[in-house]
Amino acid sequence: MDMNNEKLQRFIDAVNDETERKVSEMLAEAEEEKKTILSDAEHESEEFAGRYFNTGNKKNDNRYMRSISKAELDMKKEVLRRREELTDQVFNVVKERLISYRNDPKYVDTLLKDLLAMKISDDSEIFLAPDDMKYADKLKKAIPSANVVFSPDANIKLGGISVYNKDSETIYDKTFDMAVDEQRLIFANNNAFAQ
Repeated sequence: MDMNNEKLQRFIDAVNDETERKVSEMLAEAEEEKKTILSDAEHESEEFAGRYFNTGNKKNDNRYMRSISKAELDMKKEVLRRREELTDQVFNVVKERLISYRNDPKYVDTLLKDLLAMKISDDSEIFLAPDDMKYADKLKKAIPSANVVFSPDANIKLGGISVYNKDSETIYDKTFDMAVDEQRLIFANNNAFAQ
């Protein structure tokens, strides 16, 4: 038994290392793309502000002040709109990469690793994306409990796994959908495109 546990642990470690490497690569690529997008947005903002302020320097009355205030407000709206647009672009790229990762043979290993890390009781229900139900038999073999039920969840679009533990009435959500939503919220709260 110890030999099997040791083999399983080495397998899990290898999967963890590969997953961490993939995530690091994706984050590095996203950071490079973010820098490019920020640079482009900064250049656009400077040009936009320059056009408004250059025309305003020729006037020196109340109308000029209203024009400047309106231009500043318009510029702020444009910056907010552009930030939202850029955020959408960044997270669309992340979603596309996650979708393509689901076609990678290593994806099922990620599901297995996440499942083994969760607290699975005899009365647990495990949810997968409908397209991932093909992995249910392989995943069930890795769990000692015979009463575990696998169910499709149409709300899981990007992949991953979630478990409902009926004993503790707890949901363990390791779906990519939840991870993307959490990261987007963090990204927005940290004002990722502000300088």
